[in-house]
Amino acid sequence: MRVLLSLLLLAVFTCCRAQNPIAPPAADLAKTGLLNDISANTWLYFTPGGTIDVNHLPTFPYKKEAAKYLHFIPPAVINRKTVLRFTLVNSSETAQSVYFCPGFLIDYIRLYRLSGGRRVTALPDSLPDDPDSLGYRKITLAARDTGVFFAVCSFIKASSNSLTPTLTTDSLIKEGILLQHRNKTSIDISTNLFAGIMLMMIFYATSEYLQSGKIEFLYYIGYSLCIGLMLFLKAILRNSSTSFNFFFESFLDNIIFSAGYVSYIAFHRQFLETSRLYRSLDRFLFWGCVGIGVLTGCYAIFFYISPDFRIANNFEVATKLFLLAISVVFILKGLGYRNRLMNYIVYGNISLCLLSIVSQVMISTGIKVVQGNSVLNSALFYYEGGITIELLFFLFALTYKNKMEIILSTQKEEKLKLETERKEMEKQVAVLAAKQDERNRISVDMHDELGSGVTAIRLMSEIVKSKMKDQTLPEIEKISNSANELLNKMNAIIWTMTSSNDTVENLVAYIRSYAVEFFENTNIDCHFKMPGVIEHREISGEKRRNIFLSVKEALNNVVKHSQSSVVRIDISVGDRLVIEIQDDGIGINMEKLRKFGNGLNNMKKRMASIEGEFNIENWQGTKTTFYLQL
Repeated sequence: MRVLLSLLLLAVFTCCRAQNPIAPPAADLAKTGLLNDISANTWLYFTPGGTIDVNHLPTFPYKKEAAKYLHFIPPAVINRKTVLRFTLVNSSETAQSVYFCPGFLIDYIRLYRLSGGRRVTALPDSLPDDPDSLGYRKITLAARDTGVFFAVCSFIKASSNSLTPTLTTDSLIKEGILLQHRNKTSIDISTNLFAGIMLMMIFYATSEYLQSGKIEFLYYIGYSLCIGLMLFLKAILRNSSTSFNFFFESFLDNIIFSAGYVSYIAFHRQFLETSRLYRSLDRFLFWGCVGIGVLTGCYAIFFYISPDFRIANNFEVATKLFLLAISVVFILKGLGYRNRLMNYIVYGNISLCLLSIVSQVMISTGIKVVQGNSVLNSALFYYEGGITIELLFFLFALTYKNKMEIILSTQKEEKLKLETERKEMEKQVAVLAAKQDERNRISVDMHDELGSGVTAIRLMSEIVKSKMKDQTLPEIEKISNSANELLNKMNAIIWTMTSSNDTVENLVAYIRSYAVEFFENTNIDCHFKMPGVIEHREISGEKRRNIFLSVKEALNNVVKHSQSSVVRIDISVGDRLVIEIQDDGIGINMEKLRKFGNGLNNMKKRMASIEGEFNIENWQGTKTTFYLQL
């Protein structure tokens, strides 16, 4: 019984040992071509610290096919050494050489081979003759040979590290590098297209700044330059094993990202004029920029001084979460403002925020939207889509703002024009008032000084006539008549110059008074017709003077040339002033107007100077009509 039990335990132990081989399944070098994936042939082990004893490589507890499940390397193991164990076999009759590539963000690779039980031998660092070769190491196997290999690797300080172990035959390594690192996939094409769009926006913003001098376009240039440059470098450096790509992916991309969004927030403050229109929002955005700057500065400091990548990574994650919080608060505040310009910017930020969250979730979980190799499975595509939609809303906002600025500028120009016209009118009114005051002063002086003097001359001439009685000299009579005529003319001039007489009613009354007095000592009966009530309308002194002098000339012509016995004066007042002077005399010979001298021409000129009309015709005597638009 004891013998049977011992045999049973031995069989179980043997079966268990058979199910747990000491090496992963071998990959055949004879069947290697371009970029053969050996994830299924690779076992994985993360060392507990940053150093490793290569003599213990065969004894580490490797995880079978772990590379399939660790395409995304957690930040907690970035500082550790990673060991890949794989077995290669050469089934051909000749020696075979291949290049091994564990991944693309690995800055340290050292190969070892297990030989003679547990003895480990280091392989020479043989790299391809290509600028993009830091991620490749050469392995050579003799004919019909089998070997167990170990790859000791360390990752750069980046959260986007991954393991994708591949083999490429020696003769095809240049084609493999070209295919793996420089192949223009759909996401590369879309990223390059997006970078081109951002470049056009840089040109556009530059031209706007040069024309308008507005500082917000400088901030937008900074934002477009940073984001466009970051995505362009990600496209051209994708899967590239170069020193610059290591520096970019580990450090520079986060600095460019933060600088871009600081410029983006500063652009919002200037573009939306938050310091003037939304002061609480402006303070929030200002301190948001300060917060991003502080977090980015801490990230840069701890990236270089701390050996633990997790500290710098935490600051990077905190920066992105802080930026997300700023975006959410900005959206919530912006939706509360009923402003179309603000709404355009908010809608753009909503699309950018949502698609950025989708992008980050895809990076963290590795989730795929569709089956197969599609651009829809790329997290970068959704981030670029969010920026593109945000860019469209920015253009809508810019168009709207330009339109509103044009309207405001036009209104300002019109207001300035009206203000200029008002000042000019006030100036003209002041000039007219000064002229009017001068006219009043002259009329008063003429009445007080000249009027009294002419009146004295007339009185003295009358006294002399009365004393001389029958011996009156004809010169004395002429002096009296001249003084009397001069006094009448002077009274007419004083009347035309006095501003208080600048009404239509006063003009009509004065013409009536003058006409009645003018025909009083003649053989002509004067019949005057005028409206019973005349609406108060002002008329300038110039118009009043020219109309009166024209009427006076017409009345003189009636007395001198008409040979009439009756004259009718008819005045009507409406939209225009109409004065008709009709006599029953011999009429006027339109062919021979010389006897009227310059009288008719003077009347025409006077009426034309005040934009009035003058007409004379034969109609039951002579009919003279004056028209003036009121």
